[in-house]
Amino acid sequence: MRSVAVLVAGAGASGMIAALTAKKNGNNVILLEKNAQTGKKILATGNGKCNYTNYYQSPECYRSFEKNSQTEKSFAWHALGKFGQQKTIEMFRQMGIMPSDRDGYVYPLSGQAVSVRNIIYRELIKNKVDVHLEEEIIDIEIHYSGKTGEQDGYLVKTTKDKYLARKLIIATGGKAYPVHGSDGFAFDIAEKLGHTVVKPLPALTSCILDEKFTKEWAGVRVGGKVSAYNEENRLLCSDTGELQLVATGISGIPVFQISRFIVSELAGGRNPYIVADIMPEYTKEEIIAEVKRRIEEFENASAGDIFEGFIHNKLVSAILMKAGIKMNKNAVDFSDAEINNIAGIIKGWRMNVVSVADFDKAQVTCGGVSVEEINPDTMESKICKNLYFTGECIDVDGICGGYNLQWAWTSGYIAGSSC
Repeated sequence: MRSVAVLVAGAGASGMIAALTAKKNGNNVILLEKNAQTGKKILATGNGKCNYTNYYQSPECYRSFEKNSQTEKSFAWHALGKFGQQKTIEMFRQMGIMPSDRDGYVYPLSGQAVSVRNIIYRELIKNKVDVHLEEEIIDIEIHYSGKTGEQDGYLVKTTKDKYLARKLIIATGGKAYPVHGSDGFAFDIAEKLGHTVVKPLPALTSCILDEKFTKEWAGVRVGGKVSAYNEENRLLCSDTGELQLVATGISGIPVFQISRFIVSELAGGRNPYIVADIMPEYTKEEIIAEVKRRIEEFENASAGDIFEGFIHNKLVSAILMKAGIKMNKNAVDFSDAEINNIAGIIKGWRMNVVSVADFDKAQVTCGGVSVEEINPDTMESKICKNLYFTGECIDVDGICGGYNLQWAWTSGYIAGSSC
């Protein structure tokens, strides 16, 4: 059995930074990774370009499932006060990653996620962090001294060896993108060691709808606003941007942003719904006026033709189906009630949600080890001494835009510094 001052479980974004920081602070560090390479999930971020942070930061960019709303807003934000986006950008600049600012979204100037992964790995090797690849952790137990009977570390059993870690950092991620190695291992270990794990759920993902018209609109992209409501008709969250309409439902960044509220409601056995405004730049009255103008202008136009150049024809088909109007109906036969109904659907299309896409398509996990059991100044457990958690295994999830990676850097740096 090997003894080590600091053992980091998981060589993803937060684990690599935790190991590197702990090493720079004078510790003997072993970094264990079950995959054949470090930072596998980093390679998929930002469509392979790695949006690694964002200049705009606020408490609302980071979310938790805690009942105590003050805790929800303060935990991640408190931690970011110790290591935020400016320190992240400077840390990476010193490593060799030059930032590229795209409306506040920060990417490596190379435009390659692999650059971020490779440079961090190079730093690990340069600083002599002992990196073990293709070594999976099987179990973790609290270890007690044979002489004093007191806890003196953690016994970490792997597929290749056993380690006595004086301090242990759990950075094995959540459950999103299991193809990259995320399997929820951290949650099992946390519960075994006495921690509360808020049920992990998929977030930043698409919504599957209980609607008949979705096959009609499949493949359409449209600028719009989506809002999530609970079954009591209370607004949960809304966002604006490009909506991607697919055969099973609706996707796109705005949908990703509201998905964690939808999945939370569904997990509680409730019936949330989405309201979409597919023409947010126009009022309902302006849409009604334009439809009436077109009816007068376009002689003998069908219901489908009247929206030519106004709305994508596949989307028109779905709208009319929703309104109960046939595509070949003569537009001059539209009643005022039908025109009002069409405009109402365009501006406030209510959609019932069956589910969200599962972990294999979700970008991040919401839920995880309760923030109430972790010290935000150190990332150390309040339940077990010398045990630290970082990244996605903690009950913190960010919105799209580099916030989940920023959380990884922040929590990893704090844990590594605290060791």
